[in-house]
Amino acid sequence: MASLLRDCEEFAVPYLDDVAIFYNTWEDRVKHLEEIFVKMKTAKLHLKPSKCQFAREHVKYLGHIVGQGQRKPGELKIQAVKEFPRPQNKTQIRSFLGLAGYYRRYIPDFSILVHRFSVYLKAVLAKDNNKKLQWTISSAFALFTSVYCTDV
Repeated sequence: MASLLRDCEEFAVPYLDDVAIFYNTWEDRVKHLEEIFVKMKTAKLHLKPSKCQFAREHVKYLGHIVGQGQRKPGELKIQAVKEFPRPQNKTQIRSFLGLAGYYRRYIPDFSILVHRFSVYLKAVLAKDNNKKLQWTISSAFALFTSVYCTDV
């Protein structure tokens, strides 16, 4: 499905055999649905009406809230980031980056924000996975969570 809808990324979020389509106006809705339907027909794919939902204001889809022409991270994941304990070692930093990285599209300059983590992992913790972190990483962690948990 992802390869079929590759040029529809601005308004469609595909996953396996599911797709969520969002729009700004009624005209966009019709245009986007037509484009998706044509692609599906060309690929000889069929819709199961009982699984379709149309004209919803918001839909929870794969940890995202999609609707009214926008997409944002789901509240449960935002809460998970807010409540994530301050990383104490290399493994915990990687765990946090995996959690936050899923939503990197919502975070301006994501790579810059996580750069401190990457440098720290490579330099300071390279030999000892269980080595305790220094306080310098706390400021990057606090910055990252505050940016992540703020509406854009």
